[in-house]
Amino acid sequence: MAFYYRLFISGPRFRRCWIFLIIVTAVVLLLFIVVPWTNKCQNTQTIIRDWSIFSIDNSTEYQQAHSVLSDSSFRRQFRGEEIRHLAFLKVHKAASSTVTSIIQRFGWERNLNFLLPARSPNLISQNESINVNNIISDKDATFDLLCNHVIYDKEQFTKYLPKDTVFIGIVREPFDQFVSSVYYYKYRWSVPYLARLPSINPVKYLLESPNQYEPKKRHDSYTRNRMSVDFGLPEELLHTTDKRKILLYLQELNSEFKLVLIKEYFDESIILLRRMLNWNLRDVLYVSKNSLKYVPKINVRDRHRHKQHSFLDYCLYNFFLRVFWRKVRQQGEDFHMEVAYFRQLRSAVEDFCNEEKRNPAFKRRVFEAEANEFHPDIAINKDLCELMTLNEVDFTNKLKWRQFPNLRP
Repeated sequence: MAFYYRLFISGPRFRRCWIFLIIVTAVVLLLFIVVPWTNKCQNTQTIIRDWSIFSIDNSTEYQQAHSVLSDSSFRRQFRGEEIRHLAFLKVHKAASSTVTSIIQRFGWERNLNFLLPARSPNLISQNESINVNNIISDKDATFDLLCNHVIYDKEQFTKYLPKDTVFIGIVREPFDQFVSSVYYYKYRWSVPYLARLPSINPVKYLLESPNQYEPKKRHDSYTRNRMSVDFGLPEELLHTTDKRKILLYLQELNSEFKLVLIKEYFDESIILLRRMLNWNLRDVLYVSKNSLKYVPKINVRDRHRHKQHSFLDYCLYNFFLRVFWRKVRQQGEDFHMEVAYFRQLRSAVEDFCNEEKRNPAFKRRVFEAEANEFHPDIAINKDLCELMTLNEVDFTNKLKWRQFPNLRP
């Protein structure tokens, strides 16, 4: 800058040099800053719009697309060996039905065996872990996957699943999970203790008088430390605020779970899951499940009361939220690009499947996404759309009847 100033005050002759240098400097800045930024934008766009829809009346195109679905050798070459032994801890009202749908579809397409509920359409148990009485089994049965509601207990999980099984779970911001549970189990299922709450602002009344409404047994409650109950945290931790004791148990859980997904960062969680399991991007496409919208009247006092009401859930959530972002930071620079791409691809696939469902004329179409840096060629037809939109109870029955044909009605 001092050099430019001396040129400027040295008179008209040198002032022309000063102007020339300013122009040259501006051009250099343009080349080194603006042009690379433009190229970066262009490169990003090339991976966003690379899908198309065509009719399967064109048999050649359909055969090529359909072969991609079963070309496992190519998929292994693209990603490495996929993990097929998986236990998902399905936590209440934490987007867990969507994850369950992904796992059910993955297992169905590979003819894998699931641990399935014996006494309920989709619930193994809400107050105990896996045992011989709450699952369907026989003496020769072996299992690969678990994704129905049950209380976590490492000893029981490892008793029924292979030694190399990967454990994953999910958590949600505790207050949002609480509010969702109140409205869902009060209005959808009319759970007795929640049905007694006033219809106007039930959240407020439950938090003001929890002892009046909450069940005495912790496993019977959907609204008090429910995530901690699902994760199998011991009874004594539910009655303490000793963070040291709580932290020791959470660290033990962290050593047992390869990943705990975060509902508020769901797509980031799904991509992290895909990478850890070496699955194809096609395997983790989804259509949202059980996403009911409520607009309750909430104030700061309600949130404060809930932190006292479900202290352990906040410890659980905050702990695994920090672990989650630590895992994200360990990913490569392309992680957030893959998340952005996945969101657009998933949205396009969901629109395609919804059209297939609404309009019978679209039943003979295929959605195709060409191979790129994130996946090999992907083809989506009506059969896959039906699997993606199938509700959890119907999918569980579908799996049950294939694994145990004698149970088919």
